Amino acid sequence: MRIPFKHLLPAIVLLFFAVMSAACGALKQEIRTEDASEKEITGVYSLILYGGTYGNQLEAVAILSKEDSPYTIVPYAPEFDFSIIRHLPAKEALAGAFSFISRHPDFSRAQIARIVDSGGGVIGYEIRPLYWPFTYGAPDVLYTYYWRKGDKVYVDMWLLRKEER
Repeated sequence: MRIPFKHLLPAIVLLFFAVMSAACGALKQEIRTEDASEKEITGVYSLILYGGTYGNQLEAVAILSKEDSPYTIVPYAPEFDFSIIRHLPAKEALAGAFSFISRHPDFSRAQIARIVDSGGGVIGYEIRPLYWPFTYGAPDVLYTYYWRKGDKVYVDMWLLRKEER
């Protein structure tokens, strides 16, 4: 039995779109960041100071990991490149985060982002430095990436390519 070409082509196109939509769903980022404000940060946190080993180092991010979250945020870096201060109330954690990221002489302001899982649950907050745009061409020179493995959320950070030069 031969299938007419006029029926075969739509079936192939439909199969292609089904495979592509499934692939896009699989690529959906499980852990993501969203804009947030300082006012919504309440509770008790572990303050993760990632990077910023030297006062003029651009790679510096502070992460507030919720203590009552089902996930633990872990920097994907050697132990000498981060420190963790546990059991801080939100106000103290924020003060420590702002102090840490504002060390660089070209610091302009802070950007706060909510770290959420695929279900929309808040895992913590990311406080990152924004720099004067005339110095580096753009205020945001960092890329941070989050991924989950079991009950741990790993974070990696690096400079954008144009700033590395």
